[in-house]
Amino acid sequence: MMARARDQFASVNGLRLHYLDWGSPGKQALILLHGGSAYAQWWDFFAPAFCDDFHVIAPDWRGHGDSQHADPPAYSTRHYIDDLHQLLAKLGVERPVLVGHSMGGHNAVIYATEHADELAGLVMVDTTVSYPESAVQFLRKLGQKPAKVFASRAEAISRFQVLPRESFFSQERLEYIAGFAFSERADGTWVAKLDRRTLFREPVDGRRRLASISCPTLVVKAENSPVLNRDKLATLCADLPDGRWAEVKDCYHHVMLDNPEGLIAVVRKFLAEVVPGA
Repeated sequence: MMARARDQFASVNGLRLHYLDWGSPGKQALILLHGGSAYAQWWDFFAPAFCDDFHVIAPDWRGHGDSQHADPPAYSTRHYIDDLHQLLAKLGVERPVLVGHSMGGHNAVIYATEHADELAGLVMVDTTVSYPESAVQFLRKLGQKPAKVFASRAEAISRFQVLPRESFFSQERLEYIAGFAFSERADGTWVAKLDRRTLFREPVDGRRRLASISCPTLVVKAENSPVLNRDKLATLCADLPDGRWAEVKDCYHHVMLDNPEGLIAVVRKFLAEVVPGA
């Protein structure tokens, strides 16, 4: 049976942020950071594998999942990493390992360029340290489209899609994830919880900052990644003072959904190397 997390909330930078907490305070903290337009439950097939040995926490970024929307909108990399820093301080978390996927990985690596001495390790899952301008513009176009409205929760779940759309995970897993994506409005219709204004990204370019990441770092490449090819991977690892990489087979971009067991294996190996007693 999959271990269940507790829903928790904290006030951070004037916003009510939601996070999942798998307990075990006092143990080494493992902080799981979801990607853009996702939410903490995307880690539900990954997190339970570490609950016996780590204090696992998965926050929803502002504007995502059950975290409060920022009004006026404030969704730059700078906002995200400041939220993370304040949340960890509020929870009393010291020297965590950050595991970030996609946008969460980008936020994590920028965080590490400023707070590496406060981290025990960093895992970047199918992400890069800078956003191509074409990606920024594509997301802006998506953000300009109005949110879709559904007559029922069942209809909303049936229409749910991930982006990029390529994946290996089952329809059952897709429906499980979709079950956390929507909220009911006063008129009985259903809409996505996501604040679409989060798609107006203001990313920080971290390419010239990598030398400041002194903590051990693992770069995870999805076998069929649309983000990382071998040349980008080699350059990234060469620029990291303590970098190494691993590839997870049988997955596209959404690694923790396509092949959670493969991701668990490479992260577990990394943790055994960098966290005493893990």
